[in-house]
Amino acid sequence: MAIDIVRFQTDASFAWGVLAGPAPTMPDDLVEIRRIAPDAKTTGDLIAAIEAGAVPGEAHKIKARSLLSPVTSDGQLICQGLNYRDHAAEAGHYARKENLIFFKASSSLTGPYADIVKPAGVDLLDYEIEIGIVMRQTLTEATTITKDNIGDVVAGVTLCNDVSARDVMFGAAFMQWFRGKSFRGFCPTGPVLRLLKRDEVAATLTALSITLDMNGERRQEATSANFIHTPADTITELSALMDLRRGDMILTGTPGGVIAQGSPTIMAILKDHLLDDATRRAMMTAEMQGAAKFLAPGDTMKLNLRDEHAGVGLGSQYSRIV
Repeated sequence: MAIDIVRFQTDASFAWGVLAGPAPTMPDDLVEIRRIAPDAKTTGDLIAAIEAGAVPGEAHKIKARSLLSPVTSDGQLICQGLNYRDHAAEAGHYARKENLIFFKASSSLTGPYADIVKPAGVDLLDYEIEIGIVMRQTLTEATTITKDNIGDVVAGVTLCNDVSARDVMFGAAFMQWFRGKSFRGFCPTGPVLRLLKRDEVAATLTALSITLDMNGERRQEATSANFIHTPADTITELSALMDLRRGDMILTGTPGGVIAQGSPTIMAILKDHLLDDATRRAMMTAEMQGAAKFLAPGDTMKLNLRDEHAGVGLGSQYSRIV
């Protein structure tokens, strides 16, 4: 049976807990937990301790606002882009075949109820709800992953917001995305990490639903059944390229409904000014600001993740832009 893990702030540092009640949805919720694995310093350590038989202690309650990201910053954040057909279409990529892979700095990790600071000079701040998949097993060579063995390599899932500064992303030299996605605080994660039994993983990964509301208005909604590239295929591909470690997280892409929308004008700007970063950024910013309102101080986002296979809610994030 799956267990739901939280990491929370303590006076000295942080601690881990197993949920003993429902997952939180707002920062003032009281969360009932039982402490576990006091010596675990990282998510990888925690997974190893639980697999070795760590036993939870007595139940007590904490405020949800004390929750930290259940994924620790020693892990790699490996991201997939345009992995839902509706998002690929709205970005102008109608017939994608290649798996788009990039990285996000792990120092962008933050808690599910932390404020998100809009960096100075950023005009096109956007949200991206995503399902995060956390590794159980370290892979140091090419490995073929299927529905039959994916439970050996994947430990669990969590909720993420891949916050993105579009003007920085597309204004960077050759439009590399790392800068625009890696500001500190740009990866709210949690509130819970659902650790799955090996025989639960394959079915769960096809039955996760996500929603994002901005200022109370539904903007994104999808299920993991709509992935273009499945987790098994993606991990197979990544293992042939790089080492993956226990505790690393793969962000599986966002569905349609982001603020930044592709258009023939945007595509022309990107193509015609590929080698002129300043002009490309200025023209794209003006075009996108004329079409939509991007995130600004005072805006709020509420994100939700649900395990439909088990019929269990995995909590919500609530973030303010400041």
